[in-house]
Amino acid sequence: MNNIIKKVLRITSKLTILMRGQPISEYSSYEEALKQADGYEDNILTKVVVTKGKKFAENIAKNKQLDLSSLRIFIGLASILNSKKLTVLDFGGAAGTHYFTARSILSKDINLDWRVVETNQMAQEAKKQGLENSELKFFDSISNAVAYSKINLVFASSSIHYTPKPYEFLTSLATIDAEMLIITRTPISDIPVVLLQNSLLSDNGIGEMPSEIEVTNNKMISYPVSIMDRKEVELILKKFGNIRLKIKEDKISYGTDKNTYDMWGYVVSKKNKK
Repeated sequence: MNNIIKKVLRITSKLTILMRGQPISEYSSYEEALKQADGYEDNILTKVVVTKGKKFAENIAKNKQLDLSSLRIFIGLASILNSKKLTVLDFGGAAGTHYFTARSILSKDINLDWRVVETNQMAQEAKKQGLENSELKFFDSISNAVAYSKINLVFASSSIHYTPKPYEFLTSLATIDAEMLIITRTPISDIPVVLLQNSLLSDNGIGEMPSEIEVTNNKMISYPVSIMDRKEVELILKKFGNIRLKIKEDKISYGTDKNTYDMWGYVVSKKNKK
């Protein structure tokens, strides 16, 4: 997402109350937290996440093995799969791991049209490393991803809350003409706040650090994360349709000396047009 979401970090690492012993600080806004964020090597971070994603795809194909947490995407697929073709907009889908997970289990008779929306740099790195195929494409904006055909499922896992303007991005997703909208692994609370989260470079992405990436400084990086307001989130989701299910996911995924915050998921179906 070239101009709007340059600063978003696709983080799919393990989340804990204290990251490597570093306390999580609270801030009144994303901009305030960003001022305190550590500098990070964007090129290296992107390469780490995408290379890990490529290894993930290779390992699924070779070993036929998945972690249970990888199966969240099937909540969405099971709720919408009623034909031989499925078009998915995967917001913040990094290197396409949700696609490779879905493809490893779904019948080959089902045609997938999987569109990952990511930062411009992440999308370009994924293309550079050859992750695109006839079913998987990468885009740097929501508008480009939905431009040329109808979307069946909008899926956002651990992504919206890392954007500079999470409510605006959620609203954009909720205005897509799709059959189903699912968000998962999203911190939501009655006490909204912005935190400054810390993680090692190697903790970003799925899996171990690939040996082919020569990283001499496995440094700690900091980035803002918004604990989203429950009422506002649900008001936006109701613009899309009917909230069919609320899922309480990982407990106490974030915490400070003041509060702790859980991860939530929502399954929302499109309202029937009269």
